[in-house]
Amino acid sequence: MFSVSTIYSAKDFLCLASKNTLTTSEFLLSFKKYQFDTATNVLKLVTECGWIHLGIDGQIKLSKRGEVISKLNYRSALVKQLEDMILIYNPNWASFLTKGRSETIRFLPDEPKQCFKEAGFMGDLTSELIDVWDRLSLAYRNYSNKQKLETGRIGERLSLEYETKRTGIRPTWQAIESNLSGYDLLSTVSKEDKSFLLIEVKSSTSKLNYAKFYLTKNEWKVALSSENYILHLWVLHSQTEHYIIPFKNLEEHISQNKGDGEWESVCIPFKSVL
Repeated sequence: MFSVSTIYSAKDFLCLASKNTLTTSEFLLSFKKYQFDTATNVLKLVTECGWIHLGIDGQIKLSKRGEVISKLNYRSALVKQLEDMILIYNPNWASFLTKGRSETIRFLPDEPKQCFKEAGFMGDLTSELIDVWDRLSLAYRNYSNKQKLETGRIGERLSLEYETKRTGIRPTWQAIESNLSGYDLLSTVSKEDKSFLLIEVKSSTSKLNYAKFYLTKNEWKVALSSENYILHLWVLHSQTEHYIIPFKNLEEHISQNKGDGEWESVCIPFKSVL
């Protein structure tokens, strides 16, 4: 889909639709191939990106965004089309956008790389291109944070189920109430021992060898001041793996404050604490 020929064909289609009355059926019947791609691919792209919509009579109408794109030159249109497509399709390589231009270009597949080149992202960046890049980076960060939150919630739910079966009592889901408590679940030591057990849950969708978690200074402080504090590690890959880690296993991985510096969080590989 991220092909210059397909995107240019979509731009031409928007120009065609802005000047002619036609339905999707008429377009597909009239054009097996439109410009540089199949009519089906072109129609799919403009529809999924919201550049057109269908009127009551089935006729193709340009959306406001479609109208803007249809009136621009190819390079300016390509910039806006790329922005829309990345936000809608969220390709895997979009994660590199947050790492800067050089890293992104280095890892782009050939077809998207050609799109970025023709849009001007590989030359001297204009204010418009910088703004587009910043918007895309921010959007991906928001998306990435949303994914991390969802992964974390899956792990917390699994720990809730595990602890409920283990103790017969459903733990308090503290992470829902506050993210400043320094732990996620408030459970009990056992069915017999009703002493509080604080549980911090860490989850990853990576394989065990690559899975990492972040421990905050606040979580570590709470662990040190608590009589019973453990970690639940969940590997949510092809098969779910669960590890229960005593907080003493973390000690050798905790940072030290030096000079005027003060640590806030530390990244620890799952395998280092097993």
